[in-house]
Amino acid sequence: MSWEPDDNLDLFGLDESDKHDPAQNDVSTGAMVSNRDNHAASSVDTTRTPPFTPCPQDEATTLGQEVEPDSMDTPPAKLREPFRPAFASYLTHTRYGVPGLYFHGQRQPRGDGDPEPYDVWICGPLECSAATHDERNDNHGLLLRFKSPYGGWREWAMPLHLLKGSGEEMRGELLNMGLRINPDAYKLLNKYLAQCLPDDRVIAATRVGWHQLEGGRVFVMPRRTLGSVELSRRITFQSEYGTHDDYAHAGTLASWREHIGSLCSDNPLLILSVSTALAGPLLDMTHRKSAGIHLVGDSSNGKTTALEVAASIWGGPEFIRTWRATGNGLEGVAAALSDTCLILDEIGEADGREIGATIYALGNGTGKARASRNGTARRPHRWRIAILSSGERTLAAHMSEAGQRPKAGQAVRLLDIPAKRKYGAFDCLHHLSDGRAFADHLKSEVTHHHGHLGPAFIEHLVKERRDLAAMVSKFTDLPKFATDHPLQGRAAKALVLIGLAGELATEYGLTGWREGEALDAAEIALKGWRTFQGGVQTEHEQILVSVRAFIERHGDSRFSDVDGDPRQTHTVHNRAGYWRDQPEGRVYLLTNEALKEALRGFDSRRGLDALDSAGWIAEREGGKRSVRVQINGKRSRLYAVRPDEGGEYES
Repeated sequence: MSWEPDDNLDLFGLDESDKHDPAQNDVSTGAMVSNRDNHAASSVDTTRTPPFTPCPQDEATTLGQEVEPDSMDTPPAKLREPFRPAFASYLTHTRYGVPGLYFHGQRQPRGDGDPEPYDVWICGPLECSAATHDERNDNHGLLLRFKSPYGGWREWAMPLHLLKGSGEEMRGELLNMGLRINPDAYKLLNKYLAQCLPDDRVIAATRVGWHQLEGGRVFVMPRRTLGSVELSRRITFQSEYGTHDDYAHAGTLASWREHIGSLCSDNPLLILSVSTALAGPLLDMTHRKSAGIHLVGDSSNGKTTALEVAASIWGGPEFIRTWRATGNGLEGVAAALSDTCLILDEIGEADGREIGATIYALGNGTGKARASRNGTARRPHRWRIAILSSGERTLAAHMSEAGQRPKAGQAVRLLDIPAKRKYGAFDCLHHLSDGRAFADHLKSEVTHHHGHLGPAFIEHLVKERRDLAAMVSKFTDLPKFATDHPLQGRAAKALVLIGLAGELATEYGLTGWREGEALDAAEIALKGWRTFQGGVQTEHEQILVSVRAFIERHGDSRFSDVDGDPRQTHTVHNRAGYWRDQPEGRVYLLTNEALKEALRGFDSRRGLDALDSAGWIAEREGGKRSVRVQINGKRSRLYAVRPDEGGEYES
């Protein structure tokens, strides 16, 4: 691309005489990146001009203010001629034109004349403050600081891979954040950024949440890092999307406590929802990956209002997602909200065939392994997340409707909690007349007061020195949470963790609730879950129930006496096996195919382990859990199963 002197007239709005008139020179500060040979980059200022120093925030507005040359009362100081070729960033009007990043070049005219200087405006004021990379020395980037014509200074940790190709994605993000860019000089912008080699380096956090640094822990959010001042300067959030920030805020913490927190008091379901939203930051501190509840109730009873109140901990009503998404999509959302809370409304919109696998993935904190374009394995998404969901049906009912069999592991990863209280989802309406008015009032208030409690809670957690995992264990051992049932114990521990989050926030003076209200809400939720579930079955119990049901359903039609005369035995269609009467009771000899059918999706080895541990394997041969039986002159290997007579495991 060739640049002629007239090319700059439209950029600056100056004629040629104004452009070179020293009287029009403006005082500015320049950040120089010079090229000695147009190929190698150097951060050394070869013009002997004082280097650009990042200005304090309180001075940024003055330094970055755009001043028209004819409006200044005093003549500006004269700028020193820059070294050419070089890049320089100016914070005010200069003889070159409006504030911004410039390229000062020179071209060799035809013949033996002296090189002719030219100046190109590239974009608004822009500087590169630091180089970034993650803890593994991957995900390199640049911490950019820039200013739009109508706003203050902004920062963005830009991944370097956005410079690939023409850099269009990178420019799109900068434009979206307010930086003005010369469309004819985008290659110079790419070149400037590619040459930047700042001395300062900071860690690039590619996910929200806790990060362990040498010297302590910090909590990284898109636009702020919570922790000590010293540690916070050493890490920043880096994303391809500079403007994407789920953590919006409005009002103040005090206004949230007055207008929303106070109304949650005496409403166990609202307290439980807020406590769930606060539980995310505790997961890493208590060595867990997830904790989740699913509010189940009739339509328009206040469930969604409870979700909106919970969302106000971290952001506005837009913080709520919907179940109407693919499993891969929810993995990406969970990774973006790590160590906070994933709030999902209306489980009925989810695909019942996929939701079971999605619950496992969200609860395990690891996404699917995927291959890159060249066949190498990409690092899967990872997260720790609290989950708050709602719907008119339980998880089990939604899966069953789609022909899927719910599993115990899914039931304890997302606990079904009945959302039926005195007034819909509420117990106390405070000064409102009815449940509808109360819900509408809360919906209005959360739009004006949100996004403060979560960060304030983390600021206290950064200083927390108590063993929170031990506190969870201590509360779980209380009589109101204690249980001998292993899966009920897991459910109790998750609800205790949620209750502890609410209690800590109250102790820190953030909620305005009474001491003990959050744990009381967790206890009410556990009782409701137990009643709702009728007690959850382990996989071991589910296997025994399934095998017993299969035998009771088909024992007369698909089985016959193994010792009976075939001529006098009724014809058996779709045979599942045989039976043999013994003094201890009838033994059913199942074929391999029949056993798989009876297990309803459980692995055969897992099923045999459950049958064996329950004492249902009646006969065995050597080290095998099956026997060879002579039938009609042929020896067949069958599984001898005798269900117990006590009926301990009922469906």
